[in-house]
Amino acid sequence: MAESNMATLAGFSMQGGPALARWTFQGREAAQAAACKAVGCAVPELLRAVTQDGVSALRLGPYEILFLVEPEARARAEAAWTKALAGIPCSLVEVSARQDSLVLGGDRLEDILPCLSPLDFALEAFPIGMATRTLLDKADGVIWRKGEQDFHVEVWRSFLPYAASMLKNAAHDTQF
Repeated sequence: MAESNMATLAGFSMQGGPALARWTFQGREAAQAAACKAVGCAVPELLRAVTQDGVSALRLGPYEILFLVEPEARARAEAAWTKALAGIPCSLVEVSARQDSLVLGGDRLEDILPCLSPLDFALEAFPIGMATRTLLDKADGVIWRKGEQDFHVEVWRSFLPYAASMLKNAAHDTQF
């Protein structure tokens, strides 16, 4: 991420996300089980994420999982999926070149994020481990709450500067 897209304000920080490989998976329950088991994780509940051995699985829909894979786990995951999914009807598409991420932190996020998304980001409504698609102003994105004051945001690479700018504007506008 460009240096100009980083921000640190009282109660808010934004940085470029980690280098990850990304796959979008579509498949029924048996295919989901095979894909997740191959990389050593359980099938997440709907709108939840699980992480195991460098692989995060975000279940965004009944038949859709977004896999985020750390560099050291990539070759292992690719080999495991090739073997485990052979002959199983499903779709596994690498989207690493399409998407990028932002890491957001701070105690003001529950006030800042609703400026761009219609979701309720209060901890009770959007608990740790929840992951879902949403709009970030006019950009489609995925938001995953990794901690009480820690969010991972996935957006299409072409929208990253826009989403970062909108988040910075919201952080400035909500300062008290």
